[in-house]
Amino acid sequence: MRRSFRSFASVMLLAVAACLGMSGTTPVAAEPASREAFAFAVELVKGTDADMRAVALERLRDGLAGGAFTVELAEQVLPAVPPAVQRQVLSMLAGRRDVAALPGIVPLAGSSDAAVAAAAIRAIASLGGGQEVPLLVGRLTAEGPVRDAARAGLIAIQGPEVTPHLVAAAADTAVPVGSRAAILEVLAERRDKAALPTLLAAAVATDATLRAAAMRSLVKLAGPDQVPGMVAGFLAATPGSEQNDAERAVVIVCREEPTAQAAAAALLTVYRDADAATQEKLLALLARVGGNEVLALTDALLADPDAAQRKRGLAALSRWPDAAVKDRLLGLLAKTTDEGERNMLIGTLIRIAPIPENGLSDKEKLTLLERTMTLCTTDDDRRRVLERASAIRTVETLRFVRPYLDDEPLAESAAKGVVELAHHQKLRDGHKPEFTAALERVLAVAKDPVTRERASRYQEGKTWERR
Repeated sequence: MRRSFRSFASVMLLAVAACLGMSGTTPVAAEPASREAFAFAVELVKGTDADMRAVALERLRDGLAGGAFTVELAEQVLPAVPPAVQRQVLSMLAGRRDVAALPGIVPLAGSSDAAVAAAAIRAIASLGGGQEVPLLVGRLTAEGPVRDAARAGLIAIQGPEVTPHLVAAAADTAVPVGSRAAILEVLAERRDKAALPTLLAAAVATDATLRAAAMRSLVKLAGPDQVPGMVAGFLAATPGSEQNDAERAVVIVCREEPTAQAAAAALLTVYRDADAATQEKLLALLARVGGNEVLALTDALLADPDAAQRKRGLAALSRWPDAAVKDRLLGLLAKTTDEGERNMLIGTLIRIAPIPENGLSDKEKLTLLERTMTLCTTDDDRRRVLERASAIRTVETLRFVRPYLDDEPLAESAAKGVVELAHHQKLRDGHKPEFTAALERVLAVAKDPVTRERASRYQEGKTWERR
């Protein structure tokens, strides 16, 4: 009903506008007839009829062009209407694509009404350029929708001077650290490689917030040439979560195709040029990238008669990103008499066997996991095998896990593995009798309420939403 009234209102306004000289959506000059049409539309905007206001705003956005009208709308109409209408007028002004509206819009970026301020910021981002960047940066300290609009606006705003203004703000110590960190992420979102020197400088800043933001941002922009600078950021990071995140950022860049090979080579060069203490810190990072050259380096450490060097080699193997080291792990397991070393080797096999992109087929993954199960000496490790197995989404995996539902110490983990496999409807429906029987057994042995809920829903053919 409301849509029909809108259509009727549109027709009526067009008819009135035609009488006054307004021609549909075709821009006309600000001559007397157009002035009357403009005044008529403004009255509708200020009025209380929401449908007629919507039609008038549409015509003002698309029909009555001209800087004089834009200025009047921004500087006279906009301040005169209530906040709810101000938001609509701001959207209309953004749609007119006329920079003459900016002087009237800018004051509303500081409105006490958060929705109005956010709408003003969106309009400024749509119409403005580099000169408006400081204003948007200033609103990054606001809360909620205003801050979000400022961040989105800085990503969207266009113009040749935008990046220089953002770079200057990122380096300006008078700008709050939180805002500077947000600007670093904005630069990355803009995908502007001119920002790379700024990001690399921030990666080694004295402030941890800036360092962390820079490393997150470099993931989106960096390539092989930036790897040495990212390594410097990793080394500058505080041990713990910051350093872990920095390490992850370097690894992502070094494994990102199509430049992964060159990036990994750059990382290896940094390692070889470093002193012994730095190499100690970089080896684990290098191992997470992997590759034949790093594997050769690891083998040399494992063969070294120095126990400390061998320990470094084992630590590198434990962080390997794929199954390329599986035979080494199995060989070492067959020889070791050290319980701690054995636990590390078993844990690594359990981790790498089901990794999606580990270089093995699903059949090979399951074979490796089954062999690992035979090498486990504790129920804790066996439980980990059963829960990790569900990453191999085949009915053969179900057949491997299912018997352990009858092994009381392992039943709960086996139940979790079964329901995780059953979560994938195509797999479940393709082997319905086997899954139905397995889920019935899960309901008989499982104690965990979430596991039981999932089993029950899957039995009924329903989905389950991960919390």
